[in-house]
Amino acid sequence: MRLFSGLESSLEKYIEGFFKEKLSSDRLIHPTDIAKKLGRAMRDKRRISVSNVYVPNEYNVLLHPSDYLYIQPMIPLMTKELGEFLVQNAEDKKFTLVAAPLILFTESKELEQGDIIVESKFGINETSEAMYLNSSPPGNNENHEETRAYEAISDTAPLNKSEPIYFASLVVEEGADQGKEFLLGDNLSSIGRRDTCDIVLNDNSVSRRHAQIEKVSEGFCLIDLNSTNGTYVNGLLIDKYELTSGDVITLGNTVLIFKEL
Repeated sequence: MRLFSGLESSLEKYIEGFFKEKLSSDRLIHPTDIAKKLGRAMRDKRRISVSNVYVPNEYNVLLHPSDYLYIQPMIPLMTKELGEFLVQNAEDKKFTLVAAPLILFTESKELEQGDIIVESKFGINETSEAMYLNSSPPGNNENHEETRAYEAISDTAPLNKSEPIYFASLVVEEGADQGKEFLLGDNLSSIGRRDTCDIVLNDNSVSRRHAQIEKVSEGFCLIDLNSTNGTYVNGLLIDKYELTSGDVITLGNTVLIFKEL
């Protein structure tokens, strides 16, 4: 299940709302896709010392040239918001950032449009003190970088925490993901084959970003994102549809049941 924590949901809701009408194509990247990749890069490069879990502070986001050109005007805002996200993400998971996050965006012609690669590393600035502890994560010790202990950043105020609240769910009735249940809160949830979607379906007949579900005042609204094979509710092709409990949603070869909690 790919669900954000309370902070991640808040950040996603903010960014999705800001770019809601600007980034609707299945082929275009979304700021929330980048946030998820950054979070994973932080987790995957963590280094465990005697008393702390250290995570990188420098991140390079590689994008296809057309994606880079599209988001270039938004980079200053995104860099600030994503930096705050990393600080709070580290705090939530009890990680220690070695310094304030530095996020860069780079073009890469080797990527396909819509793909995102995040490179991360431990950077030392003038106020960071380091020493080698020769520690590594438990388990397989092969191919692990040496662990460094840094002075944790202390000049960044944490954001307010909140526990996610769920109002409904999608249960996979048929398809490769049969039996899985995806909880729905008040944040906008993307559905598709791409691994950065909130609800990832292992179905080649589903578009990379196929549809999205948005919390509205009366319940939840399902919106097709110009998918290749279309979005169906109770057997009818839809562009936008207000869901009720028990509705049957068909995306490619996957059938889901919408249930209110």
